[in-house]
Amino acid sequence: MEITDQFFNEEKVQIDKGSRSYGWFMSHIHCLFCSDTFKSKQTLHHILRYYEQADPDLRFDLDIFLQSDWVRKSALAHWKLFPDFDQVVDSQECLQSEPAHPDLASCCVYESPSAFHFLVRQGIIRSCYYNRFGHSLFLLAFQKNAIETIGYMISTMSPLHLLAPASVAEMWDGRSILQLAATNSVVFGICWEKIDQMPLDLGEILQEDEIRSICRFASMSLASRLCHRGIDLADVVKKDSSLWLEMIRYHLEPTSLLDWLLMNNCLPPQDFLLFHPEPDSALDWILAKNFPIPYPGHGQEFLRRFAIHCGRLDAAHWLSFDRVATKPTSEL
Repeated sequence: MEITDQFFNEEKVQIDKGSRSYGWFMSHIHCLFCSDTFKSKQTLHHILRYYEQADPDLRFDLDIFLQSDWVRKSALAHWKLFPDFDQVVDSQECLQSEPAHPDLASCCVYESPSAFHFLVRQGIIRSCYYNRFGHSLFLLAFQKNAIETIGYMISTMSPLHLLAPASVAEMWDGRSILQLAATNSVVFGICWEKIDQMPLDLGEILQEDEIRSICRFASMSLASRLCHRGIDLADVVKKDSSLWLEMIRYHLEPTSLLDWLLMNNCLPPQDFLLFHPEPDSALDWILAKNFPIPYPGHGQEFLRRFAIHCGRLDAAHWLSFDRVATKPTSEL
């Protein structure tokens, strides 16, 4: 659609033809939706800088224009974005394979958080959109570990958006945004604030490896709240003693979770004879190089030495006490 006098009249954009804003838009707006992404990025930064320097009356005019349906529809069409996952699936045959030139929205996620925030704030795009490769904009930010952008995205999404697949690509196996978040303590914390009041059974949503990841960062408070959402970390740890090693090595504040496990009758395993780390794992190398196979009945001492080796003195101190003796009274 051409930017003409008729367009401004039909859209009721109250910009005087002789004003700075009218002339500026007439000379720049087409570049925002041109096929040359580099030129589009330049134009967007011009728009952003112009907007920030505009006086209140002029900024009001710019808001009206940028928030118009024409701009939003043009962004979807020219940048080949999809508003939801169902439309991605319906258009799967039209998706482009990577590598290819990314669209402007994807570029902003990668390179310019301030520009991305501006596009979302103006309603030109939404955080829940998918690009022409079938990836959600969230996935792009997640791959870059752009925590600030991720936080802003989630704040502008509905809780249901977090349950949508992060990508149509097979390598992501249909995993939802929430499932990806479970592998990152900061991102999961942001998502948790969004879903905390929703009646979700997370035990039906999160897979085994994602729950294992949560054990690496869960606090006592989070572990308690997860119990009401279908995930009992105590039961998970009881079924897989190798999680003790992962908690000791990776958890930044392990004693909080260890105290919670103890209160929920999950004690350090006393026998690691049957434990075999995954082949070629980092834990496999550490154990093989530094520890003989522990003998039965001394699993806690083995864990304590492992904690010292990993430099986790807080966990080593916790494990220096006889945790069988401190078992909850009702279980003695």
